[in-house]
Amino acid sequence: MTDPDDIPPGYARVTEVLAPYISFDRIDPDVLEKAKERGTRVHKYCELYVQNLLIEKVDEECKPYVDSFIQWFDVMVKEVWVSEMRLSCSNYLISGKLDLIVTLKGDTTETLIDIKTPQQASQSWQLQTAAYRYLMRVSQGIDIPRRVCLILDREGKLPKLVEYTNHERDERLFLGAAELFHFFQ
Repeated sequence: MTDPDDIPPGYARVTEVLAPYISFDRIDPDVLEKAKERGTRVHKYCELYVQNLLIEKVDEECKPYVDSFIQWFDVMVKEVWVSEMRLSCSNYLISGKLDLIVTLKGDTTETLIDIKTPQQASQSWQLQTAAYRYLMRVSQGIDIPRRVCLILDREGKLPKLVEYTNHERDERLFLGAAELFHFFQ
């Protein structure tokens, strides 16, 4: 039996497709690795909170980020549709794991939420979220009208939201990058 979180053989992760266009040259590799590990833990804590399973104590390094998420989630989210779901597409041999699809209070449609711990938005995020939106449409038949990156605050304050609205262009750019990625492999 296969794990639903497994990436099919020969498929590329969404973040792997975008990696050639992102430079971390100015960041000390040890600092980058530590931030990556913290981000993974923060995502896990947020997932547990969404599923009402956060019963363990949040480690001190992650606590402000998780507090930021909880403040936003409790005030803004009306309903959770999807939490931490892996999606794949055989046409482009891509796979991605999206964080959340929710209905926000005051909205009548779904919003794709990508949780972020860096404090500055990255240009790649708009293509990453476009890829998740595309994967949701082709694998599940659901067209998500909104996509947002939720930048969790490192001091525990309310997070910042960055919304992307040019869905067609961003999807086209990502799919072109996916084709190039596989061409050069």
